[in-house]
Amino acid sequence: MRDVLVVVGRTPNTDILQTFVGEMKKLDVRVHLVGTFAQKQIDADWGIDTVHRVATDGANLDWRTRGRALHAHPHERFWAYVGGDDKVLRLAEAADVIVAVDSKAYYSGWELARLNAAAHACVGFGAAQRLVRAMEEGRAPSVSVPGAAQAGPASDQLSDGALLLGHEKVLGNRIGSAVARRVPLLPLPQQTRVEVTRSVMTGLFGLREARAAVATARAVAQRLRDTRARAEVLRTATRRALSQGLTPDTLLASAEADLAHADSLFAAGDAGEAAVFAHHALQTAFHRVAHIDQRESPLPKRAEEFARLVTASTVGAAATAPQGRARPAADQEQDRPRRLLVVTDGNDNFLGLIRDHYESNPDVELRFLDIADYPGIKRLANDRRRLIAHRLGADPMYGFTAEQHLRPYLDWADTVFIDWCAAAATLFTGVDPGTARIVVRLHSYEVFSSWPRLTDFSRVDDLVFVAEHIRDLALRSVPALTGPQAPRTHIVDNGMDLSGFALPKNPGARFTVGMVGIGQVAKDPLWALRVIQELRRRDERYRLVMIGGDLETRSSQAAAAYQRSFQRKLAPLVKEGAVERRGATTDVRGNLRDVGVILSSSVREGCHVGVMEGAASGAVPVVRDWPFFAGQQHGASTLYPADWVVSTPEAAAERILAVTTDEETWAEHRRESEKHALASWDWPVVRGEFDRLFGIG
Repeated sequence: MRDVLVVVGRTPNTDILQTFVGEMKKLDVRVHLVGTFAQKQIDADWGIDTVHRVATDGANLDWRTRGRALHAHPHERFWAYVGGDDKVLRLAEAADVIVAVDSKAYYSGWELARLNAAAHACVGFGAAQRLVRAMEEGRAPSVSVPGAAQAGPASDQLSDGALLLGHEKVLGNRIGSAVARRVPLLPLPQQTRVEVTRSVMTGLFGLREARAAVATARAVAQRLRDTRARAEVLRTATRRALSQGLTPDTLLASAEADLAHADSLFAAGDAGEAAVFAHHALQTAFHRVAHIDQRESPLPKRAEEFARLVTASTVGAAATAPQGRARPAADQEQDRPRRLLVVTDGNDNFLGLIRDHYESNPDVELRFLDIADYPGIKRLANDRRRLIAHRLGADPMYGFTAEQHLRPYLDWADTVFIDWCAAAATLFTGVDPGTARIVVRLHSYEVFSSWPRLTDFSRVDDLVFVAEHIRDLALRSVPALTGPQAPRTHIVDNGMDLSGFALPKNPGARFTVGMVGIGQVAKDPLWALRVIQELRRRDERYRLVMIGGDLETRSSQAAAAYQRSFQRKLAPLVKEGAVERRGATTDVRGNLRDVGVILSSSVREGCHVGVMEGAASGAVPVVRDWPFFAGQQHGASTLYPADWVVSTPEAAAERILAVTTDEETWAEHRRESEKHALASWDWPVVRGEFDRLFGIG
């Protein structure tokens, strides 16, 4: 005769309990109920062999155990009472099956199972009933719970116990966590291994143990031969870690696993499903948490690995294969103005001067297309999965629809200028450009996204960068930019109207450090707080003015965590008058009259417009050596004069003190900064570069 020990932390559903006992009696199984429950709700006529309510006053515990129990988590306290009860321990030693019914009992069920290596453990009456029947039929596992003496062959029953392995009280215990994480590495059937892994990972992520969860997934993935299972285990762990604001070391491994499964699907003729997994790969590898919403990114240090991600995969190579142009771009017709189409996607911040310039030029006929104003085009541009499927030959309707939308624009234009190498650039290069010349401008953030990897650069004639260091990173990480059909590349500064910034400074400006724009983690305003603290340690006349709106926190937990840290450190500095927040404004020129030193605390920039505007206003620039590019051939110190650039908050404070030591020194540095800004970045200087780029004039 077999014995089933039912452990409850609260009164179970009596109807379910009565039914369970009845089923066990049909199988000639003894049922023993222990734990905490309402005694009067348990009927002796149901046939339960033992009904034992555990004392919760601690009277049966020694004083040390009782003291620890009083301050423990409720589930650990419950185990202290259960584990200190001799009758429960005797029943557990004799049990063939130990079933934990509710969450309060999970931890105690696991501990009791550890004491009886021969017992099987599970969660819930249904799992217990299936297990007993399997035992009667001779197909139950020899071991089904962590902590058992041996690891025998597993069956589907282990997945019934997966919830026990994933419970927070098991994983919250150091020994329990170590054992639970080893269980998925046992010789299990694949589906069972995946289910157990998922349960353990869910529990670990619930406890904010993301690194342990990711390590578990990585170890399990090495034992999974099925490409789909391996991809899904790695992706689940990697994406969950990213959702918690962390960049796991499985980022590229997860993307590679998805591409490996995509390759197997593609080889089997399922291009549509292959596109799904290729899309998963790009979403993971270029997730914004990994590259945008934190103060570091793996891309600059591992650019070549990100480049190989696409080229090493059959599907990746097919989805990004250059299609080329049917005809070369045509020379301008001499009897009419040059037709220039300017394209963007909801962001025309850097197009105002360009549009004004060419709208007033009689030799140019200008049209402007913002795809955000056309929902059909916008949806098509953003649908990366369909784009990939189309390139793999699975979605011809995508290509037909793109052609229908874009052909009228391409047939009209002599030159198409696409600002931002993102969705619009990918969509436009998805169709043959005809005789139109295609020019794309890549600013900065795009290189950290999947868009350049999906842009067909064999159909781009000229690719414009705003700085050398961005071009360097793009060339290292985007294979199509160094191939035989790569476009010509250019460096052209953002055109800005800087002439109106040179306004008289207000009193106190010499001791005011300013920042323009703090709405992204990349701006790293926490670094600026360290600068002002170091300054005020030497001279309390200095203060920091922050111009710009709050950081956008809805995008990710990483951004939200950064914002919390920033607000916590900002509050006392605002209170003491060291920092002033001015919020978003349309009058940057007016606000800069109060600023004597313009600070860039960013971790990455293309070209920091706030610094350029500040310098043009006569504020002396102090620029952090942007960490994403520090130590590279190009960076902040090659974009700006080298003496503007510093490496640490202490060095920033030293430069600020040096350039503002007195009125005369400050005035001299102000004049040099203003002169450099106007000579380098003002629109009259830059617009000729655009004329040459577009073949106008």
